[in-house]
Amino acid sequence: MQYRLRYYLPVLFLAALVIQVSFWTYSRTIKPDLGIVPDVPGRSSVKALSFGDEQFFFRLLALQIQISGDTFGRSTALYKYDYKKLNQWFILLDSLDDESDFVPTMASFYFSQTQNRPDVRYVVDYLYTHAAHRPQKKWWWLVQAVYLANHVLKDKDLALQMAKPLENAGDDVPIFARQMPAFIHEQRGEFDDALRIMQDIQKNHKNLSAGELNFMKYFVEERLKRLDTVTKERSGAPLRAQ
Repeated sequence: MQYRLRYYLPVLFLAALVIQVSFWTYSRTIKPDLGIVPDVPGRSSVKALSFGDEQFFFRLLALQIQISGDTFGRSTALYKYDYKKLNQWFILLDSLDDESDFVPTMASFYFSQTQNRPDVRYVVDYLYTHAAHRPQKKWWWLVQAVYLANHVLKDKDLALQMAKPLENAGDDVPIFARQMPAFIHEQRGEFDDALRIMQDIQKNHKNLSAGELNFMKYFVEERLKRLDTVTKERSGAPLRAQ
């Protein structure tokens, strides 16, 4: 019996090896269709599946979206992602926790780096939805939305829309953020609107530093000169006295 076992073991081992190598040769090029961005579930389903612990489920889902496309040994370029789905995921995650900065951070600093520039519009739209109704608390994400709209999408109309909530965001918001609508107006050639915003901030904001006051004084004076130049070019009116 022992002799037979010793005789058959090498044969069985060789047969198993041949089967394994044959299976690997046939299946090595077959890859499962894992998808990249998972389908977005309904809010009621998410609420039910959280079993009362929405914070835990929020963190679990947010992590899954962060690593989607880079699981099971894959590495997926950002341009291959479905950004419409990502936008829906971001909004869904906000329904679980809209105070956390994890999702807007992931959206603005990671997913905005896509090689397909038009997809950045979905990131900008999400950041506006996340922050526009509470600019005094979420002003940073509006600043990111302005930057992406202006410098990545090259859409100054969209950038101005993103910047408008910052104008009256309150004294607790940094001056540079409240000035962003003025900067966009200026880039659009709307010097009178830029001037108005700067003057309003200068008059109504408390505790401005000397450096901020000097910059705003310089900005107002320079834009008055440019506004007079534009007015003269359009109507032939004399320049403002210097």
